[in-house]
Formats: sequence, C-alpha cells, structure tokens
Amino acid sequence: MTRNVLEWLEKTATEKPDAVAFEDGQGCLTYGQLLLRAREIGSHLLSILPPQRPVLLMMEKRPTCVAAMLGAVFAGCFYTPVDSTMPAQRLKRIVEVLRPGCILYEAEHRETACTLAEGVPALDVEKIPAETNGDALAAVRRQHVDTDLLYVLFTSGSTGIPKGVAISHRSVIDFIEWAVPTLGIDSACKFGNQAPLYFDNSVLDVYCGLRAGACVHFIPRRYFTFPGQMLEYLRAVDVNTIFWVPSALTGVAQSGMTAESMPPLHRIFFCGEVMPCRTLNQWKRAFPEAMYVNMYGPTEITDVCMYYIVDRDFEDGDALPIGVACANTRILLIDGEICVSGTCLSPGYYRMPEKTAEVFVQNPLREGVEERMYHTGDLGRYNDRGEMMFIGRKDSQIKRRGYRIELGEIENALCAQEEVQDACCIYDAGRETIVCFWAGEEEEKQVRRRLKEKLP
Repeated sequence: MTRNVLEWLEKTATEKPDAVAFEDGQGCLTYGQLLLRAREIGSHLLSILPPQRPVLLMMEKRPTCVAAMLGAVFAGCFYTPVDSTMPAQRLKRIVEVLRPGCILYEAEHRETACTLAEGVPALDVEKIPAETNGDALAAVRRQHVDTDLLYVLFTSGSTGIPKGVAISHRSVIDFIEWAVPTLGIDSACKFGNQAPLYFDNSVLDVYCGLRAGACVHFIPRRYFTFPGQMLEYLRAVDVNTIFWVPSALTGVAQSGMTAESMPPLHRIFFCGEVMPCRTLNQWKRAFPEAMYVNMYGPTEITDVCMYYIVDRDFEDGDALPIGVACANTRILLIDGEICVSGTCLSPGYYRMPEKTAEVFVQNPLREGVEERMYHTGDLGRYNDRGEMMFIGRKDSQIKRRGYRIELGEIENALCAQEEVQDACCIYDAGRETIVCFWAGEEEEKQVRRRLKEKLP
C-alpha cells in the first residue's frame, strides 16, 4: 500500500533515472536528478525544522520548484507555493495564517521573501548544499502516516482573509491511483502544463507524472497570452496530453487551428470552469481521435471528484455533463447542492476551525458514525442518463479562468477605502468580466490603484 507520494518518485528514479521528469524549455530535471536534489533539500530542512511544519515556496514554475516541493515532503513537512506577483498585503495575510517554519525562495524573490519572514528562516534554494543525510530522512519516513499533510493551497476568502485548503498524502494517493488508469496515463505521456503550482489543477499533472514515470513540460506563460502560437509550440516540444481550464482552450480555438500547426494530442482534459460545447466542438474537429474528459471539483476535494468522458456529440448551445463520481468518492445532492464525502476530502482550512465547521459537516444521511461531508456551494441536477449537470452557485463565489473568486472579498476591499460609502460587485458571465459599482467621490483610477494593493 502506498503511504507517501515520494514512493512514486523513488520507484521511477530507480527504474529510469535518466528519463526527463520536468522541463520548461530552459532546463530540465531527470528522475534521478529530481530524487537527489529533493533529498538534499529535505536533508537541509530537517536540520532546521521538525516534521509537519509548513514550508512556503516563493519560486517560479520551474523544475527546481518541484524539487523544493518534494524536498519539503522528504523532511516530513508540507508545502505551500504562492504567486510571487500577489499584492504584498495578501502575501502577508497568507504568512499570518500559515505561520511557515521556513521560506524557500529563488534569488529573484529574495527581497520579498526576507521581508515576509520576520524571524522565520528564509533560504535561497540554490544555496542549499548538495549533501544528503540518509539516516535522518529514513527516520522521518518511519514516523509518516498517510493522513499527514502534503500541501496547503490558498483560495479567495469572502472576508478578505485567504483560506488555506489542507490536503493529505492519502487524498492525493487516492486521486492519482484513480486518474492514471482511468485517463490512460503512462510513461509515454507528455503533459503540457498550464496550471500554476499554487493552483490545484497542477496536482494532476505533477503527481500523475510521478506515478506513471511521464514527463511534465511547463508551458511558458506568454503562450497563453498569445494563443495563436500555442499549437506550434506544443508540436515543437512533443506534448501529447493537456489538462487546462476551458478559457485557455477557448483562447487557442479562437486564434485558429490549422492542420500545419497540429501537435499529436491524444488526451485533452479540462476543469475549473464551465466548458462551452462550442469550444469542445472546435477542438473535436481539429483532434477527432483524442480523448476528451470534463472534470469537476473544488480544491477542498483534491482537485477532481466527478468526471465525464465525452462519448457523444453535443450541439454548440448544449450544456456538458460533469458526469459521475470518481472512485472512492460519494456524491450527494442535498436541496440541489452538490455535496461530497470520501477520502478526497480536505481535513479543513488551515488554522481556521470556524470556517472549516461551516462547510465540512456530518453527512445527514449517515447515522451512528461520523462521516464528514463537504458543502461545495455548487448547484446540480441529474439528467436522464444519470449524469450530473452543473447549474451554478448558491452564493456570490464565481469561477473566472479557473480561479475561485469571492465577489464579497472585492466588495470588502472597496468599502475599506475611506472615499467609498458603499459597493457591489457582479459577474458578467457572457463577457467573463467582473463589474464593480461604488458610491463615493473618489476617481476610478485611485480606486483601482488601491484595489491592486490588496487583491490579486
């Protein structure tokens, strides 16, 4: 039985040490190199931290960041990647909630990391010595249980305080052991990664790669800004599998897909927001033989809890099902709301017991024993095929480009400005635009400037 995600890395590194694990166009790490560097980082962290402490990562999406993530895991700790472009106030709030035992950073983020630290060790990951303490690493592994935390990822909070979703090894192991055979992932797979490492969609790419011995290629961000160049780039780097948010797929489809630019895509997965059938049909015309899978799930249930393998045609105006439950996952519809239970569930929001108690509750249909259930806040219904259909939200949370955004967080930031008397936000889904209204005397330029200091 797998108890620690590092077992996948260790197995693959033993069997094929020279195979590329992660690459970004600027450099790469083979499985052997990744294992060695992660063990070195883990050994150093062990010398300054006890197990099960949070390690904050201020690093760009590169192979070295994955080594740092897994290095924290080797030390028996858990990791939290953050977006280095976030406003300083938001980063500070994350640090206040997380209380990291250590901050790992790259040289370009040294100033920000050291400013946030305030008594917490801040280490340049490139300067961690190439030394391994095998005995110490083995001792920590012997203490490990699969309910230990693997990572904490922060999402938007309606009060303006980010919520840290904690996820255990067992939850990720269950998810990946379902995903690899169901989605046909093997060592010949080459993922074209879109999701940032601080976004839960990256979990599938990273850990399916480790489990199957596949290669994960980090696509430079600029290709999502200029999607007309994307397919040619994917072909140049031999990507055959993608798991993107639908808005990224829509951007590429709208930029035009020509036969000359087609890469050999075998698997096209999407999650994070509603997938327009018009976009799906554009991709199906371009890649008629590919496997298409629509997935659904909030961060609190380890990325994905429902899926639909596209097995029939849809008109452009149809709604795509989100399908059926993943293995070892129970889906309930209670008063129209999608609720989830199973080992996929987060143990809760880190250091936020009150917020945890609001949405992680006892399953009312289970008597005599505790069974935790998560209220997603999403509304659904079953179609006549027994597939779940997503209806919308029961609150003011929205999904935009795959990110969860609490409109209340924006309203609170607006109302915190002295010149603003009242405020309201709505989401124009047709234009994928958040629209803010406020009453007050301040100029829009100043209001925007102050919002940028608080909101990502």
